[in-house]
Amino acid sequence: MKRADLADEHVIDLARRWKDGPMFTEPGVYAALVAEGVPEKVAMAKIMHLVKRGLLDYGVSLNFCWPA
Repeated sequence: MKRADLADEHVIDLARRWKDGPMFTEPGVYAALVAEGVPEKVAMAKIMHLVKRGLLDYGVSLNFCWPA
């Protein structure tokens, strides 16, 4: 699997659902992608790519991000 195999909309939707959840609970976007079977490196690369494109923002960790 490669980064391009993950739809931008899917990752952004995961981020939106995490942000709208109760008190920003686990799992974060990264953990949710890994739980879906996405390899760890691919999940992190996709999140970093969306941050660089200005579609996601994050605070201290890329594990927890939200739509920009």
